[in-house]
Amino acid sequence: MEPTDPQLGQHWQVLVYVALSLAALIFTVVLLPSSAASFRRFYGEINAIAVTLVVAAAGAAALWVLQSTYQFALLQGKATLRGVALSAGLATLLAVAIVIADFVVRYPQDINVPVPEALLFYPAIGFVAEIVFHIVPLALLLLALKPFVGWMGESRVVWLGILLVALAEPTFQVLFLGSPFTWAGVYTWVHVFAIAVLQLIVFRRFDFVSMYGFRLFYYAYWHILWGVIRLEVLF
Repeated sequence: MEPTDPQLGQHWQVLVYVALSLAALIFTVVLLPSSAASFRRFYGEINAIAVTLVVAAAGAAALWVLQSTYQFALLQGKATLRGVALSAGLATLLAVAIVIADFVVRYPQDINVPVPEALLFYPAIGFVAEIVFHIVPLALLLLALKPFVGWMGESRVVWLGILLVALAEPTFQVLFLGSPFTWAGVYTWVHVFAIAVLQLIVFRRFDFVSMYGFRLFYYAYWHILWGVIRLEVLF
């Protein structure tokens, strides 16, 4: 992990997080009347606006814990540019892999939210996903493991936390959104687990903004660009 840019004060960290939270909330408010069914697929019957507000508040607390206890960062200035560039490269490679897999396993036709709604939907739900699957679980787990730092060392504790937290999103994907006992389910689990591990490494090495950027790049390829093309190519 790189040291935080001394030019970036705590107020900038707060402002950036508030801006990201507001963007997710505004996108959700704009889309909810026309895309309620898309939100229900992930949130069930819970109001999407309420989900975004609660998750944003929980994320702020969890990021504070990670920053103050294990020196994770939300934004690191110039280092963030390198983190975003790395995220873009990794997301591109993984997007190519999932597109190739789509030709083999043929994911459902309606797997993606259609454009133009997708342009707001995926940044909004991606912000929630980062907090729910990565930030809050990692903060809780690393707090629970804090007593073991003296015995294991901070680096080992953080790596253990990263590997355990990375299990959450792929498991949710295949158990609640897909078919776990199929070849498509197996590939999806492995693929999403790899994404989660790489995202968390980016978070540790750089910052939250870089990790969120990873998800946005991947979503742009898989859910938006390929989401449009696959309807013409595969169906």
